[in-house]
Amino acid sequence: MALEALLLSRDPEVQKTMHRVLNDANIDVQVCSSAEDAMQILNRHKYDTFVVDCDDVPAAAMVLQQLRKGKSNKSCIAFAVVNGRTTVRQAFELGANFVLDKPVSTERAVRSIKAAQGLIMRERRRYHRHLVSASGVIIVDGGTELPVTILTISEGGVSIECARQLDTGSASRLKILLPGSKHPLDLRGTVIWSDTEGRAGIRFQLLTETTKKELDSWLEKRALSVDKGVMFINATVTRPVD
Repeated sequence: MALEALLLSRDPEVQKTMHRVLNDANIDVQVCSSAEDAMQILNRHKYDTFVVDCDDVPAAAMVLQQLRKGKSNKSCIAFAVVNGRTTVRQAFELGANFVLDKPVSTERAVRSIKAAQGLIMRERRRYHRHLVSASGVIIVDGGTELPVTILTISEGGVSIECARQLDTGSASRLKILLPGSKHPLDLRGTVIWSDTEGRAGIRFQLLTETTKKELDSWLEKRALSVDKGVMFINATVTRPVD
């Protein structure tokens, strides 16, 4: 699934410039022109980026403020477009990560999007789990090794399937070989949920610097491979989708 942006603006020039710049950055854009429509859309769908025309759309600044109080889009990377009424400081206080003054130049917009891309990809890795089919072992009960299948993985944890139910709250150690990796990752975590069918969710704890770098690198490569069929599910859903 490609990166996605919601653009709230009634200004044809803002729409034209931001639409072109975001598309060139491989970010799909949906445009809306009213604060009410934007709120409804944001309540239904998660976006990687939100661009809001604060001064020329009635109640648009309120949408930006409410964005940070919501659930699905509170960590979305937000751009505020201002036209004199909202100051740069006020835009940041409302929750903007970046601020653009009107008239928005293509060069300034390109620089801002490039500066934001690292944050956008980090948020995607953090809040989306990759569907994978990987194998490994989990070490429990002071040394017992159980074969496991890795169902999903994210920056913060994994969901797995094994031969028996794991104890919620117990510590665990995982050794998993991810697709394309040359050697297994050694991961430590805590079982945060489990069921009688042997499925469980494990939140990572105490990752070494080397392991964290290897995991981040693998996730980043997967997140960038949006044209190769990589799929995502929302990482806030604790159990895998059947």
